[in-house]
Amino acid sequence: MDRVKPILFYSENRIKNLIDTNEMFILLAINFVFIESDIYFMKKIIIGIVIVIVLVAIGWYCRFILGLASQIATPEVSTLDNEISWEKEHGFWGNYDSYEKDEYTVKGYKDYELHVTLVKNPVETDKYVIISHGFKSNRYGAVKYVDTYMNLGFNCIIYDLRDHGENAKATLSLGQFESEDLYKLIEDTYNRYGNIKLGLHGESMGAATSLMVLAKKPNVDFVVADCGFSNLYDLLHAAYDVAKVGAVLPSVNIAMKLRYGYDMKKTSPRDALIGNEVPVCFIHGEADTFILPENSEINKAATAGYSELHVVPDAAHARSREVLGEAEYRSIISNFLDNIDFN
Repeated sequence: MDRVKPILFYSENRIKNLIDTNEMFILLAINFVFIESDIYFMKKIIIGIVIVIVLVAIGWYCRFILGLASQIATPEVSTLDNEISWEKEHGFWGNYDSYEKDEYTVKGYKDYELHVTLVKNPVETDKYVIISHGFKSNRYGAVKYVDTYMNLGFNCIIYDLRDHGENAKATLSLGQFESEDLYKLIEDTYNRYGNIKLGLHGESMGAATSLMVLAKKPNVDFVVADCGFSNLYDLLHAAYDVAKVGAVLPSVNIAMKLRYGYDMKKTSPRDALIGNEVPVCFIHGEADTFILPENSEINKAATAGYSELHVVPDAAHARSREVLGEAEYRSIISNFLDNIDFN
C-alpha cells in the first residue's frame, strides 16, 4: 500500500532514496543525450572526412586522366635543330644539303598553316612523293627517306604535321585531323605543280595519316606505310595493359572527346582502308614492340586493292630504313612500284 501513499507520508530515508534515484535517472538521461550528440557529431565528422577523401580521389583521378590525354594530344615535340642533329648522327642526312629546295606554307584543315619543303630532284621529273614524319618529330625526320626517292626519280615534299616543327601549337589526333591536313596538301600539290604523278610515304603516325587520307579518295598513285598502327584506341589499350593501367583508357577517351574534340576509336587506318583501291606497300620492323607488326597485317587485310607486306628482321620501331640500309630499303619500294606498273 506504500506505493499509493502521498509523498508527504514518506519517511525521510525513502524521500532521500527517491531523490537520489531521480538524480541518477536525470544524470543517465543527460549522459544519454550527450552520448547521442557525440555519436551524431562523430558521424558528421566521419561523413565529412569520407567526402573529402572521395573528392580528393576524384580530383587526383581526373588530373591523372587529363595528364594521360595531354601526353597524346599536346606532347612535347622535337625541335628542328634537334631533329637535324639526330638524323646526321645516325647517318640519315645523306645528300640532303646538295639538293635544291623551295620552302612554302599550305593551308590545311580549317586553315591551319603547314610548313612545307619541296626537295627538287636534280633531274627534271613529274614524279612527286609526300613524306609524312612520325610522332614528336618534324619534317627533318623525313629526310632519311629523301635519298631513296631521289634515286627513284622523285621530287620529295616534306612537311611539319600539325603541332610539330615550325607549325603553331594545336591539338594532335595522330591521324584524324592530320589526314585532313594531308588532303589539303595533296590538293595544293596538284594546283602548284600541275599534271603530275603523286605517291605518299609515311612513318608511324605519318603512316597512319597517309592511310587515313585514303578514306577521302584522294588522287594518289600509291602509299608506302612504314610501321603504322591499325587503330589508335586499340594501340593504346595494348600499351596501357602492359603498364597495368588498361582500365583507365575509356576515361582517357572521354577526356579526349570533351577536351580535345575527337574519339580515339575513330583514328583508324584499318577502317579507312575498307574499299580502298590505291596500292599500298606495308613495311614493318619484326622487333617493333611499340607498334606491333600485327598492325600492318591488320591493315593489309583491310585494304581492297593491291598490297604488299615486308617484315624486316631485327628492326625496332621506325628502324627498318636503318637496319636495311638505303639501297635495300629502296629496292623494296622500287620492286613495289614495278609491281603496280608505276612509271
